[in-house]
Amino acid sequence: MIKLRSYAKINLYLDVGEKLNNGYHCIETIFQTINLFDEIKIEKIDKPIYHIECNNPEIPVDKTSIVYRAIEIIMKGKNYGVAVYINKKIPIAAGLGGGSSNVATVLLGISKLYKLDVNSKKMQSIATSLGMDVPFFLERGTVYAIGRGEILSPLDLGDMPLHLILVNPGFEISTKWAYQAFDKANADNFKKPYIGIMKMIETKSIVSLPELSKYIYNSFDSIICKQYPIIKEIKDTLFESGAISATISGSGPTVYGVMENRSKANEVYNKMKNKFTFVCRAMTVKAREIYV
Repeated sequence: MIKLRSYAKINLYLDVGEKLNNGYHCIETIFQTINLFDEIKIEKIDKPIYHIECNNPEIPVDKTSIVYRAIEIIMKGKNYGVAVYINKKIPIAAGLGGGSSNVATVLLGISKLYKLDVNSKKMQSIATSLGMDVPFFLERGTVYAIGRGEILSPLDLGDMPLHLILVNPGFEISTKWAYQAFDKANADNFKKPYIGIMKMIETKSIVSLPELSKYIYNSFDSIICKQYPIIKEIKDTLFESGAISATISGSGPTVYGVMENRSKANEVYNKMKNKFTFVCRAMTVKAREIYV
């Protein structure tokens, strides 16, 4: 048996571009791993059987599951199977990449458990076939991504601590709906950061917290706030509580606030604390660190 941590992410920057003929959008984003995670256990089965269990009844565990599809691909042609147990802590359909993280983590876990000979290029190809966020969760850390999100370039937060408050409003937002709403809106009216991110990309580093706050942006923010006023209320509360910056992650609805330090993050967490609020920090997660 093998135990793993399946980490969530936020988008420090997300600029949605044109829609392609294949239905996807070009995006430019900065993914960031955070220390909120699901727990996954994987066990060997002597017969070619794939079994999935999850503590959240909303997560599919049959052949329609993306995790099941991932198992089928990486175990193709094998005469043995696996049992996967997922303990969900990351809110679902929340813009935190929980599902994609689970897929990548299961791929890595099965490969290690059975000592499969899957090189990095092949693993990335499998990940891309399963979803545009999945390749990032093989890389983890701070990553600049373009294309549909699958073309990755690592960045470096250095020793700069990044403390966050995550607030999930308690409802889900479909990524498909968010992109449809984006397509209907006039994206040219959205205010983008007055500083482009290319300087940071060229140096492959983020030098300070105030500098980072200039880059934080999400194309979906205005759309989601208009449709769900509670999102703007959460952002306003975070700013009033001392957040340096605040926006949604991914297509929402989870809002994160960048806090000045850990003490301030804990102070705001205690003020807003409920089952949908998390105090987190950014992480550079090495491969060995996903294994418990």
